[in-house]
Amino acid sequence: MALFAFFQTILLLVSLSLRTCQSEVLSEPLPLTPESLDVSINSAQRCLHLQWRVHSLAYHQELKMVFQIEISRINTSNVIWVDYYSTTVKWNQVLHWSWESELPLECATHFVRIRSRVDDARVPEPRFWSNWSSWKEVNEQNSLGHKASSVFPVDKLVEEGSNVTICYISRSHQNNVSCYLDGVRMHVEQLDPNVSAFHVNNVAFVRETGTNIFCEMDPKDDAGTVLFVSKVLEEPKDFSCETQDFKTLHCTWDPGSDTSLVRKQPYQSYTLFESFSGEKRLCEHKNWCDWQIAQDSQEMYNFTLVAENYLRKRSVNILFNLTHRGAHCGKVILPQYEDSLWI
Repeated sequence: MALFAFFQTILLLVSLSLRTCQSEVLSEPLPLTPESLDVSINSAQRCLHLQWRVHSLAYHQELKMVFQIEISRINTSNVIWVDYYSTTVKWNQVLHWSWESELPLECATHFVRIRSRVDDARVPEPRFWSNWSSWKEVNEQNSLGHKASSVFPVDKLVEEGSNVTICYISRSHQNNVSCYLDGVRMHVEQLDPNVSAFHVNNVAFVRETGTNIFCEMDPKDDAGTVLFVSKVLEEPKDFSCETQDFKTLHCTWDPGSDTSLVRKQPYQSYTLFESFSGEKRLCEHKNWCDWQIAQDSQEMYNFTLVAENYLRKRSVNILFNLTHRGAHCGKVILPQYEDSLWI
């Protein structure tokens, strides 16, 4: 009898062990439809920022999931963008995703919806898409006020060589719309009865005060804006330092073309960073900067010169040894370049 009870206990333990192993392989969960979808707008950057949750996840559950996101323009049937976002989702987690529009958001109503699918190896095939969330409407035209007509973007700042989309909005139905870029007539596309748009590829620098954009229609209804085109910020060239008295390092460089504009940022600035001491200095001049030599017998200096404006920053690095160069410390050692575009 005791032997029978022993084997019965063993079988029970094996059964519990199998159930534990099987529990690590999840069954297909209930439909995990994204919920609480919220869309915020950054008009200046032409960005939609999405956030949502998956409420159906169990407490402390984590699953790999993929989300399909659709964006429509003007009406929900006009889908202009489809994207997939994969991530591991935790219980009660707020998820984020952003999209940048080539068209200013004021030019048209946008609609966003999202659905999800489990993409976790612990969940057996087949795996199905959830239902779509409801369409979320984004309408920046509500912020236009009572102006009869407008052109967007307003006083936009871009780099030379960029592509730009311009739109003209009128409260009345448009007829015979004409748009001009610095006096040159552009080919206009009708987006809806109240909105026209045109594209400028590889935009050129014309003048520091900006490039004029003007649109008009019949009956008389006109509006305009200014497109500010900055020259592309160049990386500093011929970056070097020297000292006459071992008290001050005089650093110089060639800044290249000036990107400053009369009525608009950016003015370009230069900053020296020294990594061994952790110190930095904003330079007062565009092509030279003085650095006080440390009095604690520091011989090695690792300088990074950062050039930046509102749109971009670039940097160049030199490793510098006072004792190797004598009284006149000269050219760059081991140059390294970095370039980043600010959005």
